[in-house]
Amino acid sequence: MLLVLLIHTTCQVIVTAQHNLTPFGIATQSSYIGGYIQFGKPEYAIKPPISNEWSFYVCSHTNINRSRTPADWWMFELSFESAFITDITIYYREGFARRMDGFKLCVTNTSTTPPVSDSCYEDPDPGLPNITQTIPFNQLGKYVIYYDNKGSTEVDGRYDGPVIELCYVAINGCQKSFWGSNCEVSCAVNCINGNCFPGNGSCIWGCNPVDCLNDFCNKDTAVCTDGCKERKTGNHCNKYNLASDSLVTQNPSGTAVASIADGNKTSCSRTLGKNVTFLVDLKKASIVTGILITFGEHTITEGNHSVYASNTSSGWKNGTVLYDGKSFPTEIGFFAVFRYLTFVSRVQHPYAMLELCEIGVVGCPPTHYGPVCTYSCPQNCQGPCDLESGNCIFGCFNGWTGYTCEQACNGGRYGQDCLEECSANCLNPQCNHVTGECIDGCKDGWQGFNCTQKCPNGQFGTKCLELCEGCLSYMCDHVDGLCDNTTVCKPGYVYGKYCNKECNNWYFGNNCLMECNCLVEPCNKVDGICPLGGCKEGWHGKSCDQRCSKGYFGRNCDRPCDGCISQSCEATDGLCYNTTGCEPGYLYDEYCNNTCDNWYFGNNCTMKCNCLTGPCSWFTGTCPPGGCKKGWQGDSCDKVSAKTVQSNCLLSTQVGLFIGGFLLGVLMTVAVCILVHRKRQLRKKQGKDNNTEQTQSHEQQHYDDVQHVQMENVSTYQDLMTHPTSNVYDQINTAYINQ
Repeated sequence: MLLVLLIHTTCQVIVTAQHNLTPFGIATQSSYIGGYIQFGKPEYAIKPPISNEWSFYVCSHTNINRSRTPADWWMFELSFESAFITDITIYYREGFARRMDGFKLCVTNTSTTPPVSDSCYEDPDPGLPNITQTIPFNQLGKYVIYYDNKGSTEVDGRYDGPVIELCYVAINGCQKSFWGSNCEVSCAVNCINGNCFPGNGSCIWGCNPVDCLNDFCNKDTAVCTDGCKERKTGNHCNKYNLASDSLVTQNPSGTAVASIADGNKTSCSRTLGKNVTFLVDLKKASIVTGILITFGEHTITEGNHSVYASNTSSGWKNGTVLYDGKSFPTEIGFFAVFRYLTFVSRVQHPYAMLELCEIGVVGCPPTHYGPVCTYSCPQNCQGPCDLESGNCIFGCFNGWTGYTCEQACNGGRYGQDCLEECSANCLNPQCNHVTGECIDGCKDGWQGFNCTQKCPNGQFGTKCLELCEGCLSYMCDHVDGLCDNTTVCKPGYVYGKYCNKECNNWYFGNNCLMECNCLVEPCNKVDGICPLGGCKEGWHGKSCDQRCSKGYFGRNCDRPCDGCISQSCEATDGLCYNTTGCEPGYLYDEYCNNTCDNWYFGNNCTMKCNCLTGPCSWFTGTCPPGGCKKGWQGDSCDKVSAKTVQSNCLLSTQVGLFIGGFLLGVLMTVAVCILVHRKRQLRKKQGKDNNTEQTQSHEQQHYDDVQHVQMENVSTYQDLMTHPTSNVYDQINTAYINQ
């Protein structure tokens, strides 16, 4: 975008007048008349009125001493370093030229008196000087000293020592390095020491050709007559030339145009035609303060000539007009920001020639500033910076403020000109000053780089990492997780406002009221389904929440308790509810889980079957097809046949007699042992005082008695066991054989 342009054409004007420098300094003098400092002050000499008319309040006046004393002086000191003084005008007190006679006026760089300088004017003899006179100097200096050491002879013949009475002094010139009627023009930078004549700006001591092409410049004007070195332009080659790095094209084509921005004024491009266009592409929009164009001697001057500035190569017709006139512009001053510069020459003659030798575009690349673009613009400038100060005149990049865009946004602001406010949801009130991103994250319930997005449904809290899975439809407050529906929760959670407490292990369902009895791990807290491994003892179903059916127990209820009465047992371990008995076919115990051995059946397996082809049923005693063994009959083959009953009775009698006789013998032996023991105890009591011999006799007799008794018992036992036993067994064998 182009800025409003300030356009002016320039030309060199020779001036001869300068301004009075006395407002820029202070005046002092060697003494005061009569010692009264309020009379004849030194500063009176640099103030109006401009005349020779004397007064204690208008003119300066040093003390009058009628003896020969050291010289008097009046001095003016400039407030700046130095000035080029062209001339000095003096108005001395009228009627007192005799006191002015023999004065000295000097321009010097020191305040020493008497003045030491090569630039002094001394009043010549003979005769009295003019009380009003202008003395030329053309000298650099900081001090102007009026000096008098002569004294005078008054009309009454008395002698007065030196006296200075100046009514007005004008010191004409310019501050060093400036020239012009008001000293507003800078001397050419390549004038040696920057000094030039205030009247015309020509170099006092010649020029420095450091930037001049071929190292040559005019010693008076300091103009680089052949052109400038690389990237420099202007008469004194003291300006940066943006055209040096630009692309230059012309239409219609003529001789090569690559040389018209190289600084060499002697190499030119020639083009023939009624409408000739030169386009300079600066590559980037830049601040431009003027252009300088050097035309060749073969250029036809008639016609109309225009210069345009634009930001598109094809839109110059709609661009800003920098110049439009009949004469060729050689120097145009303006202020604009653009990328493309277009020069258009329209003439009537079909073979009119335009000879362009050099074009200079004065300005700086958008990243630099300064007289010759040696300083970098502040890095946060939005566009080019001011060429003199470096201030960011087109604003700052987002997040920065200040003249040079060195201050980051603060106070909870960011963005363009710091006008945007940081999100109230940032943890840190100051967000990223450029993007607005929350530096330390977001408050609970918010997310996104600037914390303006609520947590998605089902999420809440810090960084939205918390889940409200227990709330119905996952609907909860994005900040603290409070369920939208606080009266009920999803299955698998204990009822509460936040539904954030899961069921304890082994519980599931609505409000965790249902219990599962999985074998290995807890069930799913939502639907109660158990993992692989089945159920604990006494339970079955997908959630292991169903008790075993009647008649079953154990893991997954896969074990029957058929032996318990009415098949009623504890579901976990199979303990029968009725422990006083079992169903037929089972041995009596608490679990009734042991069936009868083969060949036995009935209650407590007390009944035996004698089936011929295999064991009978444990429960009913029914034999398999094939009948019974010999001697047995019935469905369970548990009944003895009639013949077998008689034989069994005889055998039982014989066995009984044998057992009875045996028991009788045992009892008799025990009785004899007891009797012998008692007799021994009696004898010990009666024979404690008898001698050893008597004791042995009694013991022998006792031994014989015992042997006699024992022999009698053996005989009796043998009598009992002799014939009866043999007869019984014989009877049993005879009965078995006869069957």
